Amino acid sequence: MRLNDLSDQLRRGGAATLNVPAVYPVAEGAVVAPARYAGRNGSEFVFETRHLDGAFHRTVLIDSKQSQSNRAEEGLLASRRDGGAAAQIPVIEVHYDGRQPLCDLELPARCFDAHIRFGSEAGQPVVARDWYRQLRDCAHADLSPLFVTAPAALAFGAWDSSRKSGQLRLRGLVVSELFGVVDDHPGRVSQRSGARLDPLGQDFNLSLAEFEQLLDAQSEYLSPKLVDKLRKELESARKKKSETLSASSLNLGGIPPGLQTPFGVSVPEVRRARTFSLAGLRRLRFGGSADEDVLARTALLAMLLLGVAYGDADPDLRAYCDVAAPRATTFLDDDPVEVDLSIEACERFLADAIAALPERLRWSGQVRRVEGDEALNRGAADGDGEGD
Repeated sequence: MRLNDLSDQLRRGGAATLNVPAVYPVAEGAVVAPARYAGRNGSEFVFETRHLDGAFHRTVLIDSKQSQSNRAEEGLLASRRDGGAAAQIPVIEVHYDGRQPLCDLELPARCFDAHIRFGSEAGQPVVARDWYRQLRDCAHADLSPLFVTAPAALAFGAWDSSRKSGQLRLRGLVVSELFGVVDDHPGRVSQRSGARLDPLGQDFNLSLAEFEQLLDAQSEYLSPKLVDKLRKELESARKKKSETLSASSLNLGGIPPGLQTPFGVSVPEVRRARTFSLAGLRRLRFGGSADEDVLARTALLAMLLLGVAYGDADPDLRAYCDVAAPRATTFLDDDPVEVDLSIEACERFLADAIAALPERLRWSGQVRRVEGDEALNRGAADGDGEGD
């Protein structure tokens, strides 16, 4: 089967799903770090029951739906940098002085993100510009303004949640998750915490004046939240009339290893469930003929396939979660098919799909430039800055 043949599935009566499950081999004896989520007891793993191979199994989430979507979007950005077919996809860019432009492919809410909504164009608020109003006023009967301005919202999903009425909601058209099977073996969860060895000493007890001197010298380069926390520690030590204060909060000294923190899981392999919703694509309409709708849907599917192909080529999930390249199979609904989903094949598929678009839906690398609000630029912070 050729990738171009998938266009036939984007007409009424085609397959509902394109499924691409996969297995990522794990090194013998390795412990892999799953995704972590904030919980009652600090960061926690997500355990859930899934139906696999004819039975229910306890599994641990390795990489979430949102994370997988982000990796696909990063793949499209990589294709753009490489001069690939994704360079023809229309995008919105937000520009802040002294920073790299932010593209709607990397913004959390995509074209409805606050960075765009609070920006300006030609001296006017973006939300007052005709093109942005048309984009926000889209209805499912005609999504063409979105298609020619910010198709990432159509492919990966978006919700204009801040609008007081007429909110547009778009589902993501690919759902992908990575997980490992752990069943009911508690011993498969490894617990350990990181350690740090300071070659000069495992602890440093400074006088309060020395601590303050170090803090003053570095405060310009630390996060405001961390500086405030350290000054409160210093003030508390003064009230207690302490003579010294540990410099551990300045990231000096060592940290002994511990066994109190979940570190990873032991699994024979990491598995993937991935579904492209062809039925979801078929619900998208673009204000023209049925044939034009199919051409637009094909471009969106090709865009998704290329993004995930880039992500699959470099499965760098996170620290301490090293897996081999995936071994995948492909199904239209539950019928197996042979199809080339390599980066090269998906680049050709997207280029062909873009070339076939009618003039009114043309993708030609359009970029809408938005000037970001400088108050946001000045107020941006990268976090607490409390760790190494």
